[in-house]
Amino acid sequence: MTSAHPPQPARSNSRREFLGVLASGIGIGAAGLATAPAATARPLASTWNLRALQASTSFANGTALPFFRFAPSGGGGRRGQLPFFEAPEGTAVDVVIDNQLPIALRPALIGVAEGPVIAPGASGVFSFTMPPAGSYLFGQAPPRFSSRSHGPVAHPSHSGLTASVTSRPASGLPELYGGGPTFDREYGLIYEDADDRINLTMGSGIPQRTKPYEPNYFTVNGLAFPDAASDPDTLVAGSLGEDILIRFGNFGRMRQSIHFHGYHAQIVAQNNVPDATMPPKDTIAVPYLGTVDVILTPHQIGVFPLHPHSLTAVTANGFYPLGALTLISIT
Repeated sequence: MTSAHPPQPARSNSRREFLGVLASGIGIGAAGLATAPAATARPLASTWNLRALQASTSFANGTALPFFRFAPSGGGGRRGQLPFFEAPEGTAVDVVIDNQLPIALRPALIGVAEGPVIAPGASGVFSFTMPPAGSYLFGQAPPRFSSRSHGPVAHPSHSGLTASVTSRPASGLPELYGGGPTFDREYGLIYEDADDRINLTMGSGIPQRTKPYEPNYFTVNGLAFPDAASDPDTLVAGSLGEDILIRFGNFGRMRQSIHFHGYHAQIVAQNNVPDATMPPKDTIAVPYLGTVDVILTPHQIGVFPLHPHSLTAVTANGFYPLGALTLISIT
């Protein structure tokens, strides 16, 4: 956590008031952001070691909220506080998971493959082949659809078991997929939400409230503002005219529309399906368990907010500007 936090004004639905508080209270100077480093490269690997454990995330409103988390222990790295893994498409991958949680889990590369159930206190191996080049989510296998419901039933007891996977094109070139859009640098931003009534009891054996699900805490890469804006993998930094690839993913059960201040971005793929049908947009819809890849080509220098367009999602239980807010810094 950073030592300086923004003021905590009363709740309000005013977008203008929110932007005014952001401009005056973030305590992060543009000069300091202008020199923020780009996200660092990480080695490729074919074995990924993870621990599933109980952790806590601190928010600037003074709350420390429990989450279940994956923690990298070899073969991969982090983006913010979340594990990250990359390998060329077609690579055979073994994910070795040490489950230190009081519950069983079933890992999945969302939309691609699901692994075995791993009991509490046990270890297991989830093997898969890297899918075609693109952006993927890794986490707890999603719940099955029910004939009695209008959608998937939430798994609140697994809040926070999230990671991201990048499948690199076999060409080895800095492109999203073989023959696809090229880029000068890249970032991955993974969004989550949490209902504190559920997180405070998960894993305790206490019957959990599952409906209505009312998220009141929000993170990007496992961080909340202002920490997200000081993390080199979550602050989007670049230079004028660069092509910056941003890989958006949403593990939150709340659909998010990510809003750019100061810029428009070009959608180039949705759920790893190439998409060049839309003009550049300043707001990008990212549904539950979905991914959207965009290219940002900055046309002006400055520091601008990047955040979900839902005011709730840039709060911590009503206090803002906190939540899943980060910044873009262009020199």
